[in-house]
Amino acid sequence: MSGTAVFRQQGLRALSWPLLFEVAWKNVRLRYKSSLLGFVWTLLNPVLYLLIFLFIFSKAFAQVENYPVFALSGLILWTFFATTSAHVQGALVENSGVLRSLAVPPLVFPLAQWMAGVFNLVLSLLPFALILAAFGWRPAPVHLLVLPALLVFTLFVFGVGLALSALHVFFRDVGLLWSALLPAFFYLTPIAYPPDLVPEDLRWVAGMNPLYWFVDLFRTVVCDSTPPAFEQWVRTILLAVAALAMGMLVFRSLRPGFIANY
Repeated sequence: MSGTAVFRQQGLRALSWPLLFEVAWKNVRLRYKSSLLGFVWTLLNPVLYLLIFLFIFSKAFAQVENYPVFALSGLILWTFFATTSAHVQGALVENSGVLRSLAVPPLVFPLAQWMAGVFNLVLSLLPFALILAAFGWRPAPVHLLVLPALLVFTLFVFGVGLALSALHVFFRDVGLLWSALLPAFFYLTPIAYPPDLVPEDLRWVAGMNPLYWFVDLFRTVVCDSTPPAFEQWVRTILLAVAALAMGMLVFRSLRPGFIANY
């Protein structure tokens, strides 16, 4: 049997969807277990960042028409990327006891963590829209394009997280390395500052950061209230497909050694 056939047999086709949804819902509950504020923490983190940005940068970037909307639209994506990629990355190791003792497809746990992250993201869209409205943003039909934009972005994050989760089984340093790299990605991505602040001769470096293009796509819809250009869609879709392909390839290649390294 070929490697692709094995992966299909032990991958999505082997998943028990009721089990997957149960694990995903358990992950949502565990994130806020014994927490007084519960889901509110999903909103507090980017809002606290926004308050810091307003205090430090609101007067520094006069070229940005509505800085609070600009900053918060980037923070929405960043919060999802940082939290969900970290949860997906640790999913296999954190559930190693279950995977050693029960015949559960390993893909269940990274996929369930991703689903829990997507659930939180969708649930937070309405409160975020209300916060944006408080700063003068007004919804329009074009803003429905945030849904396909977010779908493409969430698939990209899953691909990255899936590759990390498989590597983390063999190399525990992956978790520590990813925690160290996340702040670097934050500062390399134009979240608190406008993209034109990057010097002309260094913009190719910014372009190497995939998050740069997803934030650009999202802000075109939310901040500019215009449909993204065709090349923006193509670029981000290709990035998402490449991340998914990479994640699946790494997961499939390393899966035979999971049991021995949990």
